[in-house]
Amino acid sequence: MEVIQALIELQSVDDEIREHRVQRDDLSTNLNTLEKILAGMSSELEEKREKLAEADRFYTDQQEELKADGERMSKTKQKLAAVTRTKEYAAVQRELDNVRKKYSEDEAELKRLGEAMEEYNTSIAAAETKLAELQSEVSREEAANVDRLGHLSGQISAVDGRRGAILDRVEDRIVRRYERVLAGREGRAVVPAQNGKCTGCQMKLPPQLFILVQRLETLESCPACQRFLFFKAPEAEA
Repeated sequence: MEVIQALIELQSVDDEIREHRVQRDDLSTNLNTLEKILAGMSSELEEKREKLAEADRFYTDQQEELKADGERMSKTKQKLAAVTRTKEYAAVQRELDNVRKKYSEDEAELKRLGEAMEEYNTSIAAAETKLAELQSEVSREEAANVDRLGHLSGQISAVDGRRGAILDRVEDRIVRRYERVLAGREGRAVVPAQNGKCTGCQMKLPPQLFILVQRLETLESCPACQRFLFFKAPEAEA
């Protein structure tokens, strides 16, 4: 029966189109994943740069503060040298000790901050290297995907042309039924009937229905899953 053969060919063409589309979608998904990773790394790197800039401003402020502490300590020393009375000398000495202590603490803090900033700079440099490598990879993937996607689109167009020619051989009402089953049965609307069963849902077919399928004189479908059936003889054992 011509319509059965046409439906078998239609299913084969739709399988081919689906495979090409899966490959095309996989390429797009992989590229989108790389671009998302790239965007995330770029955002993290920018945040690190902003934090480093903020730390650098704080470091500059601390340097100015340390410089001011040094000037206060120098003035306090001069003041101490000019003191002649014991009571006043003790007070100025305490002031000098406090200034020295603050200067020492600020100096140590500034050193720690400088070391931390140096480590952060190293971290940023490493992140910049990784980002550059990923950017190169994304660029290569984009260039390669342009060719691959173009090839797949060409294949899909060619198969679509064959599909149109097959549809011309099938009545519209049968095509509508085929499309409905195709959408509802995971892309499989035409399946073999073998060993008395529908290979789509594995339901055992009524004997009379299986005989009709074998004759190939009428268009039959599975009572359970509604897929169109065609007969396929059991494979001979080796």
